[in-house]
Amino acid sequence: MNNTTGNPLPIEITVKKRAVSGLDSEQLSDSDDFFIFPPQALIPPGETQLVKVKYIGEAVPASASYRVIFSQLPIKDDSNKSSVNMLFEIGSLVFVSPDKVEQSLSVAVENSEDKTNAIVLENIGNGVVVLPQLAYSVKTSDKSYKWGWEDVKEGVTKQYLAPGQTERIDVSSLLSAKDKNVSVEVKGYW
Repeated sequence: MNNTTGNPLPIEITVKKRAVSGLDSEQLSDSDDFFIFPPQALIPPGETQLVKVKYIGEAVPASASYRVIFSQLPIKDDSNKSSVNMLFEIGSLVFVSPDKVEQSLSVAVENSEDKTNAIVLENIGNGVVVLPQLAYSVKTSDKSYKWGWEDVKEGVTKQYLAPGQTERIDVSSLLSAKDKNVSVEVKGYW
């Protein structure tokens, strides 16, 4: 971590385990699956602090995800004036995977009012699926499309799918109202 300010920067590093399922938002809980050194630091102005983060938990049957969180700690203000302090908190996503990962992705097309609105992806394997690495072959009754990350990223809310997690990709703007009988093949996640 680099302190680009003119004041000492006190930080604390913690790890939270992520629970993700379906389309639900992540739920974070305390975890002692990582060794962190140092867990707190006071970084002088213009200086850098290296932090060691090492997984020490049990072997996992399916990829597990965590957030390593860097939080700025408040510094006592000696002035008697009222003030507002803004502190930062940055979370970095970390995945721990088993030795043997089997990639498996369920793909469905979501329709409403006779129009395709979304591609629904569900990670049914035990590894992490990296959405920017996927390629989509889409066929309709009279057209074919090839989409990559640049084409679909506006309709995506996350870039990684942990096991059991689902993403709904809005593709309504990529298809015309005339596009019927839509089928999708996804490649690139293995």
